[in-house]
Amino acid sequence: MRAVLPVMRQQRSGHIINISSMAGVIGFEHCAAYAASKFAVEGLSLSVAAEVERFSIKITLVEPGFFRTELLDAQNAKWTSQTIEDYAAKGSVQETWSTYNGTQQGDPAKLGDALVKIAGMENPPKQFHAGSDAVTMIKPALEARLQEIKDHEALSTSTNGNF
Repeated sequence: MRAVLPVMRQQRSGHIINISSMAGVIGFEHCAAYAASKFAVEGLSLSVAAEVERFSIKITLVEPGFFRTELLDAQNAKWTSQTIEDYAAKGSVQETWSTYNGTQQGDPAKLGDALVKIAGMENPPKQFHAGSDAVTMIKPALEARLQEIKDHEALSTSTNGNF
C-alpha cells in the first residue's frame, strides 16, 4: 500500500484489495495470533480507506471463510508442541485445525473470479465476505455486536464528561 498509494493519489484513482479472514472479524479458538494479524489488516484497510476515498481510491477488504489452500498442509503449518493443561481438554491447535486441510469448501479459483468482478465494479464493496461459511459465521457475530451496543448504550454514554 505504501508503494502504490502515491501513484494512485497522483492519478486520483485506484483500487486496493486486501485479504483478511473471517478470523479477523470474529476470531477463533486456537487461532489468536492469526486472528490478531487479520484484525490488524482490517483496521489498516478501513482506516486507510477513509483517508484515500477523497482521491477516488477504493479499498476492498476481503474476509474469506475456509478455502482449499495449502495453508494447513503439514509442509506449511508449524504447530506448537507446548500444551497448557487448562486448555488440553479442548484438544491441541494441530488437532483443531489440521483436520480442515483439503476439506475446505471454498474454491480459490472461484474466489479469484469474484475478485476480478469486484476489481471491475464502479462501487465495489468495502468489505466482501467470501464463502457461504464466512457469511454464515460473520453475520450473527456482527448482529451480536450491535445487540451488545444497544444493551449497554446507557452505560457507554454515561462516561461522557460535563463541559
